[in-house]
Amino acid sequence: MIVDTIVLGDYQTNCFCVRQNEEAGDCLIIDPGMEATPLVQMLKKNDYTPVDILLTHGHADHIGGVETLRQHWPEVRVAIHKDDATMLTSPAENLSLMAGVMVQARSAEIQLNSEEGDYTAAGLRFKVLHTPGHTPGGICLYASEEDILFAGDTLFAGSIGRSDFPGGHHQTLIDMIRQKLLTLPEQTTVYTGHGLATTIGNEKKFNPFLT
Repeated sequence: MIVDTIVLGDYQTNCFCVRQNEEAGDCLIIDPGMEATPLVQMLKKNDYTPVDILLTHGHADHIGGVETLRQHWPEVRVAIHKDDATMLTSPAENLSLMAGVMVQARSAEIQLNSEEGDYTAAGLRFKVLHTPGHTPGGICLYASEEDILFAGDTLFAGSIGRSDFPGGHHQTLIDMIRQKLLTLPEQTTVYTGHGLATTIGNEKKFNPFLT
C-alpha cells in the first residue's frame, strides 16, 4: 500500500491518496479537504485516477473538495457513513455556514452502515470502524495486513477529535477510541485528519486524553 499525504486548505486537512502499489494508477482519495486544487494537480501530474472518495466524516474541511474532484473525474464514487450523509448537502450541518462559506455537494453514491464490514476500492481492502463522537457517522479505515489506520478526526497524535460541535459526544468518542482503536496492534500506523501520523502504541502510552 502506497500512501501519499496532501495537506489542503486553511484548516490544514490531511488528504490521503492511497494506491495498491507503485505501479497502480487507480487510487482511493480519503478526505479531499476544503480546497482540492493542489490535489487535482498532483493526481493529473502523476496520471492517477481516483476511483472512490472516502469521507471519514461530514465536516466541511473534509468534504469541500468533493465536487472539484467530481468535475475532473465524473465517474468517481463518494462514500460516507449513513449517519453523516446529509452533511454533504447541508451547509448548516457540515458547519461551513458557521465558518462563513457555503460547502454543498451532491449526495454520496455509497452510504456505509453501522454494521461494520469490509470496504474495497482501487484494489484496496479495509475494515470500516464506526467511531461516533466527533460526528454521528465518523469512521476509521483499518488495513490489518498493512498495520495502517486512517483515523479522520477521531484520534490525533497526542489528542482526540473535538466533541463540542453539533452531533458530538465526548464520552462516546473516548469509548470508541478505547474499544475499537486502542485494541489494534501497537505497531499500527495512524494517519490522522490533521497533524502528524502516530502509532497506536504511542497513543496508548502518551495521549493525555487516554492514559
